[in-house]
Amino acid sequence: MATVSSLLYYSAPLTPAGRDDDWCIDALSRPPEVLFNFRKVATETVITDLREGAVLPELDGMGFERVVSPTRVDQRALVESSEASLDLYRHETAELLRSLTGADNVRFFDATVRREDAGAPHDASHQSPHLRVHVDQSPKSARARAADHTGPGRPFRRFQIINIWRPLTGPVRNFPLALCDYRSLDPAADLVPTRLHFPAWLKDRENYSVRHNPGHRWYYWGSLSPEEVILFKCYDSASRGLALAGEGAERGERDDLTDVAGLCPHTAFFDEKGPATGHLRTSLEMRAVLFYG
Repeated sequence: MATVSSLLYYSAPLTPAGRDDDWCIDALSRPPEVLFNFRKVATETVITDLREGAVLPELDGMGFERVVSPTRVDQRALVESSEASLDLYRHETAELLRSLTGADNVRFFDATVRREDAGAPHDASHQSPHLRVHVDQSPKSARARAADHTGPGRPFRRFQIINIWRPLTGPVRNFPLALCDYRSLDPAADLVPTRLHFPAWLKDRENYSVRHNPGHRWYYWGSLSPEEVILFKCYDSASRGLALAGEGAERGERDDLTDVAGLCPHTAFFDEKGPATGHLRTSLEMRAVLFYG
């Protein structure tokens, strides 16, 4: 299979002997600056292109998968975050998720358009590709998200948070999405809970930063098109490996745990051998809580 070598931005303490707990990303103390009390470390990493290969990732195995599923929704309206179009897209995507996973209930909670145009002024209405290895949720913030959508009389045996990632209006020319095989991860050693000191509209208050581990295996799909969608896990309450690596509510004897992927570290990356001018990427990512009765 073809590979590329690119810088991926992992996280590390400020000094070799520095603290590796209570990491925080602070967007409130000195806006518009975003302050980190840890370092981002550029690490040259080999990333395998799955486009022509025989590896077929699955959500419960590696933590991510690709599905060919063209959208019927106007993509330009999605780029402009038209609420009517987003509603149609949520309905369409919920049907896809239920058919793929067997989930009983699908509840969406955000939608983010990211765009990168080389040489053009930044458009404040869209975010840039996120160049830091991370996981969108920690177990703590995942449980808080699930609690937002449940109440008395609505029990469930399992829940997941899934990120649904799709290019819009054209293939990804650069800044593709790299995904880490969950099976190559050491959750207890590699994942660092990180507080998010962000505005009130961002309800998530914690995610995972990721320490470098040379055993990590990274993958992407070259020239991903709008007819394709990537699904990857932010959290799965049924993952035995993730539960054993956790603390408090994540540990303990449970008979409902299985050997499924618990989450998927991910990041955008710049391919130095790819295009570097013009429009490079537009994408839409949505996160959903999936409940199983």
